[in-house]
This record gives sequence, structure tokens and C-alpha cells, in this order.
Amino acid sequence: MSATTIDAVGDIAHVAPDLIDRLAGLSDASPLLALRARRAEVRSRTQAAHDALLSPGRPGLFPAAERAAVAERIATLARNEALAAHYRRLAVGAVARPALIAHAERVTLSPRDSRPEHLRVLEDAGLDAHGIVALSQLIALVNYQARLLAGLQALEAGGEDQSQADLAFAAPVPADPAIGFTIDLLDWKPWLAPVALEEASEEQRVALAVTPSNIAIGAYSLVLAHEPEALLHRTPLFNGIMYAPRGLPRAERELATAVESVLNGCVYCASVHARRFVELTGRRELIDALFTRGIAGLDDPREQAIARASARLTVTPTALTMEDVAALRQAGLEDGEILDLILAVAIFAWANRLMLSLGEPVR
Repeated sequence: MSATTIDAVGDIAHVAPDLIDRLAGLSDASPLLALRARRAEVRSRTQAAHDALLSPGRPGLFPAAERAAVAERIATLARNEALAAHYRRLAVGAVARPALIAHAERVTLSPRDSRPEHLRVLEDAGLDAHGIVALSQLIALVNYQARLLAGLQALEAGGEDQSQADLAFAAPVPADPAIGFTIDLLDWKPWLAPVALEEASEEQRVALAVTPSNIAIGAYSLVLAHEPEALLHRTPLFNGIMYAPRGLPRAERELATAVESVLNGCVYCASVHARRFVELTGRRELIDALFTRGIAGLDDPREQAIARASARLTVTPTALTMEDVAALRQAGLEDGEILDLILAVAIFAWANRLMLSLGEPVR
């Protein structure tokens, strides 16, 4: 794992470059290095999750080189050549099984189309529960990385080279009322048998010591425990992004993730984070508008800027532009808050894909 060292004097932080810094092209003088250093655990867990999935101590039935070949395809779909080239080097010529590539493409491009029978196809292709969860985490990780990189590059350089085709493709789409979004409390039904807690290994128990939102260990965490190396870092990463002190207000992080969950069709995630937004703000009418009209239903200029940037990063990450960053700044967001927004959208590119590809909501 690439070490992160911080020597802060006032607002200045000196950090050793990690993979994201290098791929984003951040120079030693970039203010974004200092901003990233303020979220030190997020930074280190991002690198550690990558290392756990691409250099696993226990690759099982999903070898490291094949993982890199799958990751290259996902990065290519995300239109990030630097990220794709990184994984191409790690793959060293390996070719992934067609079933794994097809699954990665579907979960990347249209996660709402995931079905339980897709996991049976992966089993037929030779993966066990450990391999299926490793593949799911890998798909989610690369989607997270692509959005984090696109956000950093827009914040650093403005994204002046984006084409009009990108912008058109990323135009926010309306919510789909047929999906049945709600703020009601839902359950989540897994499509893989969860790990039995009483039979969990020590490695699994350590990975389960921290849970999403620090709630009780549920079926979701127990399914992810099939692959504890990634889970050990993924959960603290999620909590560090969503619940870190200061920076972007908590309610606005919840709004961004609710927007993303609606666009991705993740009913479970939308219910959790829209409900939290309502609990924090009392503004049920905004969520009703989001569920029925998409981000076109949001009238407040600051919320509209947040929702639009979130939608662009969700649908086509490379489409985030200097105009979107300028709109966020004009709406009153400081760059540290914009980075928090980018991180929130990036981690829900991860969370939505795990929820949608490994199980389904139950009302």
C-alpha cells in the first residue's frame, strides 16, 4: 500500500503521491493535494482498497491478472484512458473470462438491470461466493475511481476538452416513477447466502468490526464478508466520506447520494439517504419532487448546482466541466466542500452497484 504522510502547517499539507494523485496529474504545487490530505483516512483507504483487490493475499478463483483485465474494461467504459492504462499494465496480457466481462459491462453501464440469475452465470463460469463478491467489489471500485478522478480533474483544470457529445449524454434524466422510490424503511434481500456470523473466520470478523453507518451487522455486510480483504477498507472508506466532520454539510452529502441513487435506480439506497435528508432538514417536499421529476424539480440554486454536478458524475463522469465547478463555487461551495461532494458521488457509484448487483429491496 502506498503510504500517505501528512506534515501540516496551517492549511499546507505535504503528502506522498498515491495512485489517484498520479493518474489525476496533480503536481506537487496543487492545492488539491492539501485538500485530499484533510481527508487522510479516505485517501489511504482508497489506495488500500485498490491494493486489496488488485494484489489480494487470497485471490481464490479470481486471479489478480484477470482482475486487472476486468478493471481495464471498466475504466475504458468510463472513458478514462489513464486508469485503463494502469490496469492494462497490471493485467500483463491476461484475458478475462467473457462472462466476467459481460457482467462488469452491465453493472457499470446499467446497474438497475442486475438480476439474481446473473450470479448463477458467474458460478457457471467458475466463480464461488468469494470470487463473485471480489468481482462485485472490483466493478464498484473502478467506478468509484473513475468518478473521483473525473471530479479531481474538473476541480483542478476545468475539463476544457470535454465534447458536446459528452455533455449531451450526461444531461440529467428524469426519475422513473415506475421504479417506486420511497423514504419508507426497506429491507434488503441478498442473492448470495450471507456468511454465518457464528462461522466467520477471524479475518472476516475483523472486517465486520466496522459496519456501514455503524449500524448492526446485517445481510449486506455478511454477503460482503465473503471477500474480507476489500471489506476491511471499503466500509471505513464509506463512513469516512459520508460522516466526516466539517466540509460539505451532511444533508447535502445525503442529497447528492439520493440524486445518484435515483438516477441509478437503486430503490434501497434512495430510501435510506432521502430519508436521512428529510430527517436532517424536514424538507419532504424536495424529496417528493426528486422522486417524481428528477433534478428538474429542485428550485434552490445551491441544491440545483449540487444535483446537476452529481448527475453528470453519475451518468458520464468525464462530462463534469469547469462550468459545473464554477456553478458550485457561485452557489457558495468552497473547494473542500466540492471535493466532499465528488467523494460522496464516487462512493455511491460503488454502493449502488453493490446493492443492485448482489440483492434487491424488500418492502
